[in-house]
Amino acid sequence: MFKRALGFAAMAACILAVSGCETMGGNQTQTTIYDMHRRIVKLDKDLGDSITKLNETSASLNARVEGMDQQTRSLNTTMEDSNAKINELAKDFNRFKADYYRLNGLTPGQTSTPSTLPNIKTSGVAIETQGGNVVPPPAAIAPVQTPVAPAPAPTTSGRNELSGSAPLPTGEKAAPIAAPAVPQPAEEPAPTAAPAAAGDSKAIYGLAQKSYANNDWPTALKQFDEYLKQYPNSDQSANAQFWKAKCLLNTEKYADAVKAFEAMRSTYPTSSKIPFAMHNQAVAHSRLGQAPEAERLMQAVIDQYPMSPVAEQAKADLKRLQGKQ
Repeated sequence: MFKRALGFAAMAACILAVSGCETMGGNQTQTTIYDMHRRIVKLDKDLGDSITKLNETSASLNARVEGMDQQTRSLNTTMEDSNAKINELAKDFNRFKADYYRLNGLTPGQTSTPSTLPNIKTSGVAIETQGGNVVPPPAAIAPVQTPVAPAPAPTTSGRNELSGSAPLPTGEKAAPIAAPAVPQPAEEPAPTAAPAAAGDSKAIYGLAQKSYANNDWPTALKQFDEYLKQYPNSDQSANAQFWKAKCLLNTEKYADAVKAFEAMRSTYPTSSKIPFAMHNQAVAHSRLGQAPEAERLMQAVIDQYPMSPVAEQAKADLKRLQGKQ
C-alpha cells in the first residue's frame, strides 16, 4: 500500500514538474512573440515615415521641375520675341541702308570705285556746303553764281568739246561767291593772300573756296592742297580733294586732273561727289584725246549712279563722244 502511495506521489510530482515546464515555456514564447510584434510595429512605423518623407521629397522635386519647365518656356518665349525684334531691326536697317545708298547715289555694298573704269571729273564754279550734300539751290541765289569759266579750245578730234560739272551749292557756309576778279594794281595783294589762323581748318577751307569762286584757280589749288596736307581726314577732306582736282581741270592740267580725281575716288569712296568726280575725270580724258576712257566713265556714271544729278549730263556727253549729237 505504502509503495503504491509512494508511486502515486512520484507520478504526481512528475506531472507537476512537467506542467511547470510547460507553463514556463509558454510564457517565454509569448514574450518572444510580443517582442517580435513590437519590433515589426516599430519597423512599419519607421518605414511609413520614410515613405512619407520620400513622397514629400518627390513632390518637392516635381514642383521644382515644373518651375524650371515654366522658366524654360518663358525664356524660349523671350528669345522668340527677341529674335522677332532683331529681325525687324535688321529689316529697318536694310531699308535705311537702301535709302542711304539711293539718296547718295551709291551702289549697295560698294566700298570703292571699280579700278577697271577710268576716272571721271567735272568742272564748275559752284561751292558745296558743309556736309557735301547735293541739293539744288533756291532760285533766288541762282543769279549770284559765278559765271562758268570758258572751256579750253576744242581739240583736233573733231568731236564736240565736253563741259565739266560740279555739285550745286547746298547748306555749307562758304565764302560768298563774288563776281569775277577785277585786275588789281601790282602793288596790292590778292584777296586770298591773307593768312589763315594756324590750326583753323574752316578759315583755310573758306579762303580756298573764295579763291575758287573768284576763278582764281591757281591760288585755290595751293590752298586746297595746303588744307589736305594739314587735314587729310577731316569732314571736308573729300570736298577739298574734289575742288583741287577741279582747279587742275580748269587750268588745263588734264593729266594731273585725271590723277587727282582718281585719288579722290579711291581715298573717299563714299563721298557724295563721286559721280561728279567720275564725270569730270571723263571730261579730262576727252580733252587728252582718250575717248574710250571718257566713254567708259560716262557709262559708269549712268549705270552706277542713275539718280545722281549728273547722270543726265553724262548721257548727253556720252552721245557727243560717240558722235550721235
